[in-house]
Amino acid sequence: MSQMELRLQSVLNREPEIEKCYRKGLVNRRALARYLIARGVATRREFDALVATVRRHPFQDEPARARSLFGEVRVSLKDRVLILDFERQKEILRRLERVIAHIDYDRGDTLKVVVGSSSLKLFIDQSKERVLRPVFDRFVPRDRIDHVSEISLLFPDAAASTGGVLSAITRELALHDIVISELLTASPELLIYVKDQFATRAYEVVRHLQTEWSEMDAP
Repeated sequence: MSQMELRLQSVLNREPEIEKCYRKGLVNRRALARYLIARGVATRREFDALVATVRRHPFQDEPARARSLFGEVRVSLKDRVLILDFERQKEILRRLERVIAHIDYDRGDTLKVVVGSSSLKLFIDQSKERVLRPVFDRFVPRDRIDHVSEISLLFPDAAASTGGVLSAITRELALHDIVISELLTASPELLIYVKDQFATRAYEVVRHLQTEWSEMDAP
């Protein structure tokens, strides 16, 4: 891959709206080349070479199978979630049993535990923080993210073996300037965590994908 192609891909990665507009025919090749020159992908003397590079670039739409799955997805939204980030320690892992004792899954209480190579993240309802504070009395979180909403997307089982599903969602959220605080997968369920200020907009984006792509693939 040439340096020009690498610079082009870098711009498209940072500004995914360009690719979407180009695929839909909202901008032509030469106009895009002029914009890319302004973004430093090439010089004015390289205009023709850049046009040729844009012509060769594989601007691809989302796979049809990935689109079709959005018509079957079930979406739910839950607010007031708290994310605590602890340094990974064996003692914290041992105390998780005491955390589970305070969680009532039948009432819809939130509990997700993610153990990484250096950290342990706990996803709980904000209302449970006071109850669980004695469990972690000797451990101070490295970080905490409060006022978080959880968007659950429950796909049909086929999503686990279909490419393009995750990228379709993250790209659309990026296009709407929505910052993802955390993202978890438990196939075929996808859990997206955003600050409350983004929650309504993120939910609307996901619902729009359902409607837009269902109509696009309708016979």
